This record gives sequence, structure tokens and C-alpha cells, in this order.
Amino acid sequence: MDAIKGVHRPIQAAAVARVCVRSFAIATLLVCLVSCTHKPAVTPVVPTASVAPTGSSADSRYVFLPPIDDGGKTSGSHAVTICLPPGYASTDRRYPVIYLLDGDTALLTAQHGMHDTIGYEMAHDQLVHEGLIQPAILVAVHNSYTADGKPVWANRGIDYYPRATGRETTQPAPFRLNGEAYYEFLAQKIKPMIDRTYRTRPEPASTGVAGFSASGMGAFWMTYQHPETFGMAICQSPASQALAFVDNHKGPIPAVRLWIDAGSREAGKGLWQPTYELSRKLVALGFRQNDNLAFYTGHNQGHEKFDCNQRMRAALYFMLRTKAPQLTGVEICETDTLVDGPVRLARTGHVVLEPIYDNWFRLTDCTATFKVASPAVVTFDDTTKELRPQAAGHTTITSSFAGRQVKQQVEVAASEPPLPCSATTRPVVVDGDLSDWSDLPDKVDTPQSSGDALHWTGAADLSYRFACTHDDRFLYIAIQTTDDHFNSEADKDPWFQDGVEVRIDARPAAIRLLGRGENEAADILLVALSPAQVGEKRLAYNSAKLPQGTQAVCKATRTGHNTEIAIPFAYLNDKAGEEWSNVRINIVVDDLDSDYKGFTGDKLWWRPDWRTPANTWGSGTFQR
Repeated sequence: MDAIKGVHRPIQAAAVARVCVRSFAIATLLVCLVSCTHKPAVTPVVPTASVAPTGSSADSRYVFLPPIDDGGKTSGSHAVTICLPPGYASTDRRYPVIYLLDGDTALLTAQHGMHDTIGYEMAHDQLVHEGLIQPAILVAVHNSYTADGKPVWANRGIDYYPRATGRETTQPAPFRLNGEAYYEFLAQKIKPMIDRTYRTRPEPASTGVAGFSASGMGAFWMTYQHPETFGMAICQSPASQALAFVDNHKGPIPAVRLWIDAGSREAGKGLWQPTYELSRKLVALGFRQNDNLAFYTGHNQGHEKFDCNQRMRAALYFMLRTKAPQLTGVEICETDTLVDGPVRLARTGHVVLEPIYDNWFRLTDCTATFKVASPAVVTFDDTTKELRPQAAGHTTITSSFAGRQVKQQVEVAASEPPLPCSATTRPVVVDGDLSDWSDLPDKVDTPQSSGDALHWTGAADLSYRFACTHDDRFLYIAIQTTDDHFNSEADKDPWFQDGVEVRIDARPAAIRLLGRGENEAADILLVALSPAQVGEKRLAYNSAKLPQGTQAVCKATRTGHNTEIAIPFAYLNDKAGEEWSNVRINIVVDDLDSDYKGFTGDKLWWRPDWRTPANTWGSGTFQR
């Protein structure tokens, strides 16, 4: 059968596989903890007379080397933590080596809990335990720190970006890119020391380098430019300059293996599309997918270490696997969800083609082309890889891989109908006194998701009512908040305390209805305030950058706080490109109670955050 709708697997195996990637940390932690009890028969050899290991007692697999002098070439001295593979001391075998950039947060050592580390050895140990990879020595090269324990300013930019990227011309002194010197430090000092001290396989094909974000860029260019040293690279969410680096590269393509990934939620950060295009360009140059190149999209993943942790199992499997996996199926997936089956759109979504292999392994085909059966329902943008709803209905999207035709259903939900924004019958004074508002009909007394409000206890803890109206010059918004605990300081941003954030999108309908909050500074108006107490004057966040004529006040009350905002028609008309008739609004009220020990407190959104997969197209639209 040539045409395949998804792949027929028992118990929705594709969805299970994606969930397993997210949840493997618990299982691998158990394996890691068991491995950490391994007792080598001998203490590792001291690398040099001037660099003595600490924390390298006979009951630890970790060896810590104090900061190693860089000769003044990089951002500073760099400490090193070595993680030996399970069973290292009980065998005479030699091991491949992977050098981990940003090494001070790479391993699950005593200094770092699961929240603050990628935890390379967690994925590594599980794969070794399952017999799927050859074990490796992990060498974590720390960032540079000052004598008082603070990171050297711009250390990651200095060390991981080569001068060839041209970024130095935009950076103030003393920020001078010096990635080439950092490479020399690794290749001429760290690597020879490791090869002398441990049983390594020093050839390039068995030597890799790995990094995330800026260090993902570093891992990429060092491998691409220096295949004589590094034959493997794991590049997680690499900075977008990697694409330009390939364009500027002279000579034949290097004989190396590359893993490149990014999270789907990094599309708004300008990282996912460049990694997709980078991978596509590499294939055009002669790289072969699932041979010397692998690209993967992390479903509903962002730009955090925990997201990298979820993709690390597949990355290490690709680099160190004992045999190539076999293709078992192909699937068209919407990248912001873990749910298997039809693509259900309530907003703009990204779709990719994913080849599926045995041993749970799956990749993103960067060469895929797609065809939508009914463009009247949904369109596909090949540049951004976006499916864009046009009307409620059903259609199909098709693609192919290795001779297999794949078809997936697409369902587009109806957009949320607009709400009325009636003209006011009485003058509105923006002063925080809401007595001139006849009604506040829109009520928000439950969180959009449990993750938004972990410590929320009910409407008395946090809730609000609001309304929108207009006269012939201004759009007005009033918000009456109930909050049982006052926490507001003038020198804090509103989202780090009790505060109100109002986002206004007045662009033309074709853009506004599908907006996801990207490029907020240029396209979306953010009016954010924290409540002022009696006798205190508090300006809105970035008040100097608000449109001329904007008025905004937030004042504390006995039961919470009141907010009033006036947006001039001149701004709305300019954004709409004509006399405005519709505007999209979203509101979130922030609550930082004394019992909350987290970072941002609780949040009550009126409509789902436009910047998240929960965003629905057209939500929060008011019609004049």
C-alpha cells in the first residue's frame, strides 16, 4: 500500500515515543545514580604537574580539574569536569570523547540539580544500559569566572563566536570575539591532556563537541571548520549565525557528523527556522540525513536546559549508536503538540515530516515538501513551515519520504467571534477611579491552565473584571482586580510582583487574527503597570516608548487594585493602515503573594497567552 495516513502502530506509538522523550529524565536519573556509585579500581592519572584533580576520590566517577590557564587567549581560565563511563576502571578498552561546552551546567554533579543542568550523563547512561550506544568519556569545559565567583562578562560570546561571524563590530569593548583562540585552547591544551591521561580514541571520528545556544554555535563551527580535530558535533538550538557560516565557508564539505535541533517554541525567537534552513542547506551541499546529518524539532519545547535534556537521548544515540536504525514509518506532525493524529488548528501552526525508526528514534526531514488539498481552509508557507487557518473546515496535507506517500488530516476550528466595543455615554477620566464606568461585564476568576497559577486558591486570592469602550479619540480599558495580598514595588517590573499587563494588536485582520506575539516590541503594544499606593505616582513600564497621548494608571484599593488605560486613535489607525474597526486585546494580571517561592508568581490570563501553543486565532477581538 503506497499511501499511508500517518503510521499504523499499536497504542499510538508515535505519541508514546514523544511523551517518553519528555519523561525519560526520571528513569535516566535512576541509572545515573546507580552509575555514580561505581568505584574505580584506580584513581585517574594526574594530567599535568600543574593541574591536579580534586573530587577524584576512588568512590566517584567525576574528576574535577581546577581552572586551567588559557595563556590569556580566551575569556579566562577554565575548570574542567570529567565524567567517566560506567565500568571504566574494570576494562582496558578505549573510549570516544565528547567535549561539553558550557560545561559548568552540563553534568548532574553536586553543584547542579536537575533544574540547572542539561545532564548529558543521564541520557548517556540509559543508552549504555540499553546497549544502544558505545560508552564515551564526557569532558565538561566550564565557562570562565572572576576571582569573586562571577561569570566573566560576555564570556560565552568571546569564546564561542569566531571572528568570521562579524558580530564583533556590533559589540562594545571589551567584547571581542575570539572563538578561534578558544578552539586552540581545546585542541592544543585540553584535548592532549585528556588523551594522555585517559584511555581515549583520539582520532577525529571518535571526538565530538557539544553545546546549546551560543555554545551550540561554537560546537557547529569548530567541527565544520576543524574536522581534523572534531568529527562529531551536537548543536542544540545553535545561534542563527551558523547559517551564514556555512555560506561563507570555503572548500569542500568536511567529513563530520552533525546533530542539529531546536524546540518548536523557538520559532518566535528566530532559532527554529534558521536551524531548519541550515539543515536543508547542508543536505544540498552533500550531507545525508540519518547518516552524517540529523535534524530534529523538539515538540512544544523552548530555549531552556530542560528542553535540551529531552532531546539529548536522541542526539547521543545518533552520535554513538552501535548500529543504524531501520525506518518503520513516516508521519506529518504539528510541532507544538504531543498528541498523535490529525492536525487540529486553532491558530497558526508549524508542521514537519518526521521519519520514524526503530528504537523510538525519529527525525525531522528538512527536505520535505507539502501540498494542501484546500487552500481555502488552510495555507502552507514553505519559508516559515507554517499552516495558516483561512476558514473553519477540514482538508488534508500530503508529503512523501523514501517513496512513501503520507497524508494527514487537518481540522481548522472556527475563529473566536468578536466582542462589542461600544461607544461610551459618559466621559472617562483616567485616574484609577472606576465610578465613571457603568459596568465591567467581562469576568476572569479561573486560570487558563494550572501551570499559570500554582498557588492560586480562588477568586478572593486573585480575580478581575474589565471592560472596553471608546469615544471619538481614545480606546479605553478598565480593570478592577481583587487581590488579597499587596506586593508592589516601584523598582520592579510588573510581572515580577502584583501587576497588570495589557497587550493590544491593532494590525490588519489578516495579520492580527493569526498573531502569536512575535516581535512584540514592534507589532504589539504592551501597557504594563504595578499598583501605586496612596500618594505615590507610578509610571507604566517603558512609559517613554508608549504611543504619544497614551494614558495609564494603576492604583491600589482596599480589595486589590484598579487600572485604567487610554490608547489614542492615532496609534490604532496607524497600525491598522486605515480607520480602525477591530482590535485584539489580551490581559494578564500577575500576583506575587508572600507564600509564593517561585520566580514569577501566579498569572490569570483572560485569553490564552498569544505566545504559546494554547493561543487561538482571533481570540480577544473587540469590534468598534
